[in-house]
Amino acid sequence: MVAISLSAIFIRWSDSSPLVAAAHRQAFATLLFLPPLLWNRAAGLRRLTRRELTSMAVIGLLLGAHFGFFFAAVKATSVTAAVLLATCHPVFVAAVGAVVLGETLSRQAQRGMALALAGMPLLLGGDLLQDPGTLHGNGLALVSGLLAGAYYLGGRSLRQTVALADYALVVYAFSALALWSAVFRSEEHTSELQSQAYLVCRLLLEKKKKHPTPPPPHPT
Repeated sequence: MVAISLSAIFIRWSDSSPLVAAAHRQAFATLLFLPPLLWNRAAGLRRLTRRELTSMAVIGLLLGAHFGFFFAAVKATSVTAAVLLATCHPVFVAAVGAVVLGETLSRQAQRGMALALAGMPLLLGGDLLQDPGTLHGNGLALVSGLLAGAYYLGGRSLRQTVALADYALVVYAFSALALWSAVFRSEEHTSELQSQAYLVCRLLLEKKKKHPTPPPPHPT
């Protein structure tokens, strides 16, 4: 909860473009799921069918798009509005489940949905009165929330048959691939990566100058 609560603030503080930051986020998150894969020698992945892999690839694309829109929204509107709209996916999931899947909502869930839907216009209206330019960012955050809802809906059945570690690794890997593909297709983002790589190389060279490699010992 602490990490989720602070993520939008760190995104706002970042100097990277939203797409590059989102791509890094998903790449590092994917690495976190590698230890379980190495522990069981990818036994779960080898059991996945082609249909399951295809479904998880599509879900990964939805997840990558969600983070891309969310990072862009944080840069374009208030942190409060971006987080609220991007995390309102439970409302969308419940609505789709009731209308499309015929699921029954309890009275408490209906009251919660009504309260959340009523609060959105109040928050967005306040943002627009304070800064009309936030409309674009609010729209990005809303799309991010819808994509998150589609991500959760798409993965509900798979999570019942696929192990969590295998599911998370595949989905996050495809989301990272999607984001990095978008980064490398943009000249602006590619130049940003080149400047970051140049900075890292320069820091490493300066460190090497300060701490030169000692000469080999003379033969006795």
